[in-house]
Amino acid sequence: MSGERARLVIALKHERWVLDRVACDLAGGRATARQCAETAVVLERVARRLREHAAAVSFGGGAVDGVVDAGVLGDEGGAR
Repeated sequence: MSGERARLVIALKHERWVLDRVACDLAGGRATARQCAETAVVLERVARRLREHAAAVSFGGGAVDGVVDAGVLGDEGGAR
């Protein structure tokens, strides 16, 4: 496994823990506005890294002007 892939795997496993925690806090009525906002940042960061990885795997590309299109999303925005 390459260094970048290993870092992505570690990040995903860590963020899964963060998501599990906020899900429990939401269910129990304990989630704060800050916790929700910070979790949204985590999700955005993970989504960006996954898109970048998909682009690299798909066609050896990456971000162009801050946008990654791995050719896997349809016009409707859903995965094919």
